[in-house]
Amino acid sequence: MNILIRQFATDLQSDVKAYQDLIVLLDEQFSTSVQQQTAQLSRVLEQINEQLAAIEVRRARRSQMIQTSKAADCEALMALFPVALQQACLSKWQQLGTLLRQAKQLNQRNGEFILSQQEIMQRVLFGEQDIYDPV
Repeated sequence: MNILIRQFATDLQSDVKAYQDLIVLLDEQFSTSVQQQTAQLSRVLEQINEQLAAIEVRRARRSQMIQTSKAADCEALMALFPVALQQACLSKWQQLGTLLRQAKQLNQRNGEFILSQQEIMQRVLFGEQDIYDPV
């Protein structure tokens, strides 16, 4: 169980750092998209994908830890930890939730921007569709 606890705490700290980095990358994705810097955008997208892959590995490991311990969820798993570590992990868990919500908002913004740019390009290339629909 000690190894499990250490791994959980380490992964949690790594995820907090990863989401902080992801938020920076999502802002960079937006600015490079706005400025149409395709080479930089490709580099940023590659970094985002690498970050997400690492986050997914830790998420899967957390899920496995929950199943192994027969806990209902992460909070229940942390309830099994020594009190001092439990409090530290709960604090990091809440911080991670806040960062996750922020990353989702930025991802939503970026997706909407990219979609609007695609719609504009469609209109430029193919014209407006059904501008004068018969009544």
